[in-house]
Amino acid sequence: MKLITLEEHWESQRVNDAAKPYMPKPANPHKNSDDHSIEEFVAKTKRDNTELISAGERRLAFMDQNEIQMQIMGYGDDTPQNLDPKVAIDLCKMANDDLAKAISAHPDRLGGWATLPVGNPEAAAAELERAVKQLGLQGAMIHGYYDGHMFDDPMYEPIFAKAEELDVPLYFHPAVIPEEISEHYYQGQGWSELTAFTFAGAGWGWHEDLGVQMIRLILAGVFDRHPKLKIITGHWGEMVPNFLERMDQTLGLTVHLDRSISQTYRDNFYITPSGMFFPAQLTLAMTEVGADHLLYSLDYPYNHPADAQKFLTESDLTQADQEKIANQNAAALLHLN
Repeated sequence: MKLITLEEHWESQRVNDAAKPYMPKPANPHKNSDDHSIEEFVAKTKRDNTELISAGERRLAFMDQNEIQMQIMGYGDDTPQNLDPKVAIDLCKMANDDLAKAISAHPDRLGGWATLPVGNPEAAAAELERAVKQLGLQGAMIHGYYDGHMFDDPMYEPIFAKAEELDVPLYFHPAVIPEEISEHYYQGQGWSELTAFTFAGAGWGWHEDLGVQMIRLILAGVFDRHPKLKIITGHWGEMVPNFLERMDQTLGLTVHLDRSISQTYRDNFYITPSGMFFPAQLTLAMTEVGADHLLYSLDYPYNHPADAQKFLTESDLTQADQEKIANQNAAALLHLN
């Protein structure tokens, strides 16, 4: 059984170098001058970007070791997506051109998500069309949102309309949350700044933030206007699946949508594990959306799970459902040959 994995990351060194002068400075996480937990952690866990900026031998070797037939690569944490459109438009085009070039060396093993300059939705829609029709990419990966405007904002309509027209999915990925939210929810007196930083990030905050945004898309009627739009989220749906019934019971009574919140989610959303190979989450996902809306992902190279296939093969799923999640759903959704 071969895997097709959809949340795997890559970056262009050329784009990163060009974008560096425009990247916002990260917020200072230090509130206590005596707390050095973040520096100590960083010193112990220095990140090697070699795999991230490469689509060659090391990536392919990892894929072979884990029986991955194809990776769909999306830009990593340094995406130029949310920069001022004055620079983002050209940088996103450059990123997509470099990605397509990297894929061209191994087109049977690699695919890609376009990077879009979402601050100019018309330009983003045009770039999505170019990336799909001319470069052969499979859709787009979107990180967070631009200048505080979540994606239920009507300004983004051109992007959704174009994705629906092209019949390609949009993969929404978590991003760093606003500092004021981090301060309000995740900093405390009883834990270190490293704990607060992680709590606001991969430990909880990133995922809750993106899950809220996905619910906002439903409440705003995006899927009534674009009933064939397909959205993918990782990390088992960014906390949304475990609250579908409760939302129907409460929020569902307050909005006027063509379908219930849960039915809209089950029709238009697809979810992946992002390397979080937790059996309880698989059981929940199977219950809430079923095998037809589950796909596979590892979050490489940020995550290097060993024996990635075992999570499926050692589960209680039928062989047919394992094959759907491993590769068949992705091949159909992304129109892969």
